[in-house]
Amino acid sequence: MAGTHSLAAFAVTLTLTRGLGQSALSAASLTLVGKWFVRRINTAMAIYSVVMSIGFMIAFPIVGYFVTRSGWRVAWGGIGWTLLLAACLFALLVRNSPESVGLSVDGEAETSTTDTESNRGATLSQALVTPAFWVIGIGSALYGLIASGIGIFNESILAERGFAAAIYHSTLAVTALVSLFGNFLGGALTANRPLYTNHRLLGIALLLLAASLVALMHVSTVTAVMMVAAFMGIAGGFVIVIFFAYWGRAFGRKNLGQIQGVAQALTVLASATGPLLFAYCKTQTGSYVGAFYGLAAVVVLFGVGAWLVPTPKS
Repeated sequence: MAGTHSLAAFAVTLTLTRGLGQSALSAASLTLVGKWFVRRINTAMAIYSVVMSIGFMIAFPIVGYFVTRSGWRVAWGGIGWTLLLAACLFALLVRNSPESVGLSVDGEAETSTTDTESNRGATLSQALVTPAFWVIGIGSALYGLIASGIGIFNESILAERGFAAAIYHSTLAVTALVSLFGNFLGGALTANRPLYTNHRLLGIALLLLAASLVALMHVSTVTAVMMVAAFMGIAGGFVIVIFFAYWGRAFGRKNLGQIQGVAQALTVLASATGPLLFAYCKTQTGSYVGAFYGLAAVVVLFGVGAWLVPTPKS
């Protein structure tokens, strides 16, 4: 992409970078963690979430510095070479599962290679016919839809409530920091607990998110704005950990990549839809209120569904 000089070539390389490369990297990294960790998957995913978030926080200013200093082509080219070198290194280190190096899921020597835990699990079609897949998948995707929509129009949303643009930057910091705490807390609350604990925590997170959406339409002080941002952050931290950790626990590890890939596709579609939905509501009604109340109702529905839906039979 750094070497392109035509709109067509730029469009192709951008699609390969974002539509295929970035999406595949996300799915593959999540699947690797899910296939390796079994008993401590929620804790592992909490750490994964925090490391990923910190990585983004570090990467953005570094890349921004090189873009400002040398231009985007140099920065993008440097990222590309870094990824190529990292891919070669990680290919030497990554293993498929504990069983692939002679370990059982309990950390002891694996004695059977014909019926290991990594060879057990639901197929993609079996996962797709369970109500839990769609309730957990769509419920989690709703957070991505809301986060992307608010992320794009946050300054405009707050301006509609009478707040200056500077408040927007403060809410970003509050949400990000509290979300990290939510990652760890969510992992701790669900670690070594029955699978239905994930359902219950997701239900709580979605109800908290719905309450935050409604509250944001009534805030009148900076303190109230920060409180709403904090509640959204904690809800997001819960949702992210549960979404990352759920699929391997619910459907096994044999076809985890396929199952988790479809689940992530839901989040990608939702995240792409979020800004369009907020923009449409603003254009048609002159306000974001309708989008917030409508989404809050849908989120409540899936929050209750997450609490009540039965866990898949292993």
